[in-house]
Amino acid sequence: MIRILISCTLFFFGMTLHGQYTSNPVGRVANHMFFSKQYAPLFEPGFKVYNPNKESIEFLKKHKKQIGFKCILGFWCDDSKAHVPSFLKIMEQVGMDEEGYRMYGVDENKQAAFEGFNAMRIEFVPTIIVFYDKQEIGRWVESPKESLEQDLVKILKTYLNK
Repeated sequence: MIRILISCTLFFFGMTLHGQYTSNPVGRVANHMFFSKQYAPLFEPGFKVYNPNKESIEFLKKHKKQIGFKCILGFWCDDSKAHVPSFLKIMEQVGMDEEGYRMYGVDENKQAAFEGFNAMRIEFVPTIIVFYDKQEIGRWVESPKESLEQDLVKILKTYLNK
């Protein structure tokens, strides 16, 4: 009997630790979660060291009222861990609030069960969907061509120059 009790205790303790360190939020993610005790080790170092291009930040600021973003990421994904901190720093420097950019977590199959998710057609993460006047105008996917902020500016300029 004591062996069963010890085995059960160790099993549940192990499950608690496993969940604590491998939890992958799926669905809408509040921005403060990236800096919580659990996820700060993944995202805060990159956020602190990233220094966005000032001209790109100023350009995005000029269009701040018209633009919006949805960032779809995987907490398990190395590209997300590498580039989402940069995106968060860009959003901070542009002065965007949580209504201006929304964050969504997906599972390892790049799936999430919330209304409108399938319509996003997510194949790779991170994916940042760029909106102008609430209409999608482009996407940034997985890794930068120049820098993240310069790529976002290029998407916006391409749309504005049509």
